[in-house]
Amino acid sequence: MADASVRLHIRPIFGLDRRGAESVVKMTIQVAQFLGFDESPPAFQSLPEKGIARQMKNGINFASGGSGLQNKTGQKLVGTAVTYSISSQIVRHNEVTGSAFFAQCGQLLCMADQVGKFTSAVKKMGKGSGDLLSRSLFFISVGSNDLFEYADPDSPPPKRNDTAFLESLVAYYRGYLQDLHAAGARKFSIVSPALVGCCPSQRAIAKKHDDTDEFGCLGAANNLSRQLYPMLASMLKDLSRDRAGMNYSVSDSATMAEMIFKPGGGAGFDLTVIDTACCGGGGKCNSSAKLCHNRDNYMFWDSYHPTKAASGLAAMALFSDPGMYVHPINVEALAES
Repeated sequence: MADASVRLHIRPIFGLDRRGAESVVKMTIQVAQFLGFDESPPAFQSLPEKGIARQMKNGINFASGGSGLQNKTGQKLVGTAVTYSISSQIVRHNEVTGSAFFAQCGQLLCMADQVGKFTSAVKKMGKGSGDLLSRSLFFISVGSNDLFEYADPDSPPPKRNDTAFLESLVAYYRGYLQDLHAAGARKFSIVSPALVGCCPSQRAIAKKHDDTDEFGCLGAANNLSRQLYPMLASMLKDLSRDRAGMNYSVSDSATMAEMIFKPGGGAGFDLTVIDTACCGGGGKCNSSAKLCHNRDNYMFWDSYHPTKAASGLAAMALFSDPGMYVHPINVEALAES
């Protein structure tokens, strides 16, 4: 679902500026513009409770920065949290409405809460919502934060089992998509995690722990990204067969990123700096951080997020890729389906 407005500071405020901060959300903004909207949808948390159902008719954003597929993801960044199992959250979502039903995940909302907030809003839309939802596009990009935390060599899981971990992420994903489909969603644009080990923060970790791959990135993290995509693609193919009217588009973001990170690859897209950040050079991106002179040549805005230029390339691929990196159809075809 798409539309609405995003307003950003013109001067840098704690590392955020009009062209820099916009890079973090540029992909959704540009995809929305490709679809004929002025900007991407507004965040539901910026709207009054009574205005959410009304805004659903024009587009709305239920995402929460720092969250992941797992309920626990992001807790290290935002502090302690009180969580519920996925099954109890779904029951809770079905029983109550309004902001009081959220499971508290520190300062962020778990993916289960985001889905629950959406289903709650659907119930308030009343008659006629089914047709609108079936024609709406659901853009989902999640999973990178789960990979970041799992691959962190400074805080490894007690018993590491990559296959079991990835299978659990796919199971979470499947459950969320089933809930969305049950609420009326039919068209899904899925963005798989890119090579998360190539973020400036992860490159530093790779050097510290001597785990660099052919791109100078954190090998353990990139291996997870590469393994996750085919598992997601297989799940989506199976789920679409089981769910009436479901259509989807999924990006192979890891392979797409390899095109940029291979020797000389970024230069072909004017991304000549791919191993450090424009803001802070890989350190903290705040009001005192030094900014690069031409961020359009940088792959990364800060230690984790791509620049507006890099996000724009990804958005273009999502929308019109002929089948190299986006399957089985691109977003343009999905919207018209």
